[in-house]
Amino acid sequence: MKQILVMAPCRREHKEMLERAAQGSCHFNYNEHPSLSEIQSAEIIIGEPDIGMIQNSTTLQWVQMTWAGADLYTRSSGFPEQVTLTTASGAFGSVIAEYAFAGILSLFRHLPSYRKQQQLAVWQDCGVERTIEGSEVLILGAGDIGENIARRMQAFGASVTGIRRTVRDLPDGFDAMAGMNALDPLLSQADIVVCCLPHTPETVRLFNRERLLRMKPDAVLVNVGRGTLIDTNALADVMAAGHLLGAVVDVTDPEPLPADHPLWSLDRVLLTPHIAGPSFHHSPLTEDKIFRICSDNLARYLAGEPLHNVISWETGYRSR
Repeated sequence: MKQILVMAPCRREHKEMLERAAQGSCHFNYNEHPSLSEIQSAEIIIGEPDIGMIQNSTTLQWVQMTWAGADLYTRSSGFPEQVTLTTASGAFGSVIAEYAFAGILSLFRHLPSYRKQQQLAVWQDCGVERTIEGSEVLILGAGDIGENIARRMQAFGASVTGIRRTVRDLPDGFDAMAGMNALDPLLSQADIVVCCLPHTPETVRLFNRERLLRMKPDAVLVNVGRGTLIDTNALADVMAAGHLLGAVVDVTDPEPLPADHPLWSLDRVLLTPHIAGPSFHHSPLTEDKIFRICSDNLARYLAGEPLHNVISWETGYRSR
C-alpha cells in the first residue's frame, strides 16, 4: 500500500476528498510536523517538506506542493532527481486578483489618504483621481494569476497586454501578448504594471533602477510574484524621488523586509507581508481549491496518467 504523508493543515472534508481519490489503495499519515523517518518512508508528500529531510530519500517519488510557486526548491540544490514536483497553481488566481484590484483602486481613489483624514476628523478633497477604465495595463506572467487579473481588467474597461517567456497563444482577458524582449518599450506605455512572475535566474532584479525609471511617472506597479523580481532599494529610491503614482508590494527582497527599510515609510506604497494569496487558516475557498488540485493529481498518479502543474527544473516554470 502506498504511503502518503500530508503535511498541510487538513480539515475532515479535505481528508475525505483525498481518500476518495485514493480509493482505498493508500495509507494516509496526516502530520504537519512529521519526523525524519515519517518523511523518508513516504512515497508521496502533500505539502512542503524541508529539502534537507528528503534529499536522501529512496522511497519518495512525488511532492505535491500546496503553494503556487516552486522556488522553495528550484532555487536550492539537493532536491532528489527521481522525485516529481508539482504545485497548486490554479488555486490562487482569483484571490490574488482581488488583492491586486484592492491595492490599485485604493491608490487610484486616494483611500489611504482618506483613511488618515478620517482618523484626524479632516473633511478635505484629495484631488484628481484615476480609473482602471481606459488604462493601459501590462501584466508580466500569463499563467493562472495573470489570466485572472487580465479578465477582471478587461471587465473594468482596460486594455491589457501580457508578457510571457514563450508567446504561443492569447489567453482570455488579454488584448495582446508579447515576449520578454518587448518589455522596455511596453513599460513606457503602461499605466498599470502587474508582476506575476516566479523566481528564476532570468527574473531576478528584472525591475532594476533603469526599468523602474522607464515606467510612466504616474504609473502604478504591483508585485504579487516574487520579491526578487524588483530591486527593493531602487524602488524605494525612485519613489522617494517622486517617480510612480504608487506601488502595491506583497513580496520583497529580502523577506521579511527589515524594519528600518525606507520602503515602509513611503505614503504611496501599500506594503503587505506576502498575504495576497491567503490559504490555510485564511480562506476556506482557497483551501478547497488546493485540495481539489491535490486530489485530482493523486487520482492521476494512481492511474498512471500525466500530472498537472509539473515543474521543469530547466526553466522553473510548469512544463504542463
